Amino acid sequence: MNSFNGLSFDEIVEKYSDMITRICILNLKNTEDAKDCFQNTFLKLYLSNKAFTNDEHLKAWLIRVCVNECKNYRYYWHRNSIQIEDVVVSQHQNDLFVIFEIMKLPKKQRNILYLYYYEGYKVYEIAQMLKMKENTVKSHLKRARDNLKERLGEFYE
Repeated sequence: MNSFNGLSFDEIVEKYSDMITRICILNLKNTEDAKDCFQNTFLKLYLSNKAFTNDEHLKAWLIRVCVNECKNYRYYWHRNSIQIEDVVVSQHQNDLFVIFEIMKLPKKQRNILYLYYYEGYKVYEIAQMLKMKENTVKSHLKRARDNLKERLGEFYE
């Protein structure tokens, strides 16, 4: 069995499955499609011979592969329904209201907002992962905040 940075494949799936699930849901808005992209993301890791320098490198690689999988999936299949209640959203159960509103944002804003607030990445790290300029990331992040503030009204923090 493959080992990555001292972690087994199963340990990596357990460690990053919630994050990959949320990214898939935010991008695809469809439970079944999200499951497919989730599996494809981890399959690519399993089949890869990539050497990762540390856990952050591995995590960034998984995020990039997941986002690309979602883009490719949307390109081939156009579906727009989701039953988010059917998907485990893990520690963010209390934030379902906010997550529903985040899902209504444009995809670039969704991904950047998620990576910034939920995964704790800095702007320059997001720019590297998504292959964007830092100022573009900042613009998308500002628009996402403004959109959320408008949508959430008094619930916005």
